[in-house]
Amino acid sequence: MNKPTVVLLGSKPGAVVALELMLQNNWIVTAVVPSGSHPLIKEESLDKVASKSGLPILTQDELGPEKVDFVISYMCRDKVTPKTLSLAKKAALNFHAGPLPEYAGWAFYNLAILENAAEYGCTCHHMDDGFDTGPLLEVRRFEIVAAHDTAVSLERKSQEEMILLFKDFIKMVENGASLPKVPQDSGRMRYLKKQDFEKMKKIPLDASKETVQRIARAFFYPPYECAYLEINGTRVEVMPEVAKSEIAERLHFDDLQKLRNAAGIMRETV
Repeated sequence: MNKPTVVLLGSKPGAVVALELMLQNNWIVTAVVPSGSHPLIKEESLDKVASKSGLPILTQDELGPEKVDFVISYMCRDKVTPKTLSLAKKAALNFHAGPLPEYAGWAFYNLAILENAAEYGCTCHHMDDGFDTGPLLEVRRFEIVAAHDTAVSLERKSQEEMILLFKDFIKMVENGASLPKVPQDSGRMRYLKKQDFEKMKKIPLDASKETVQRIARAFFYPPYECAYLEINGTRVEVMPEVAKSEIAERLHFDDLQKLRNAAGIMRETV
């Protein structure tokens, strides 16, 4: 069979791995459209990996009229324009880091923690002219213990599951299977806007300790602003207790080796 042609829009490491999976399977990526940047991703951002692979790096406005089999949005931070959607001959698909229809829009990780959800997930859906509203191709769900998660840890779990979801999609295409197209249940749809997301970060001054920690966990995603208390007009950010041990471990995991190196002590690797 002829290998599929693709325009990829995306951001974050997941989009990089999605690109690498397609290239590994000899799919033809005709253009890559990076969406935003992460301040802590320096070396292997989507645009840099695409450039090393010799792929055109364009904006949506710069995309030509040539049709492709698939337009794929993988954690794309920008709305995919009607012009871009029209390029897809077979399907225009979005990979969304939350289970639809419950967690559309902003704050998908955050809401799951705030609501003490028992499960979470990620979604591949067909794109239409709305935000996260198109028919579902597949929703991959998994159990969580929200009381132990922060926005960072839940993102890591969902990103790993979403790569597996992307592999499912590749397998469907490679096997010539028809792509599911299941309408979303409108009665279960929720969409949270960015303005509402920002308001949810504020911790009430009379909140219980449990509530303080839950809100703090829900919005712990450095380097971005955490949940906060507003005291005399000043915002005081709150770090969740559960994040302390992880941060401490990352800060100190190689202390012993650094001290040995400074002292000139050479040890064989066990």
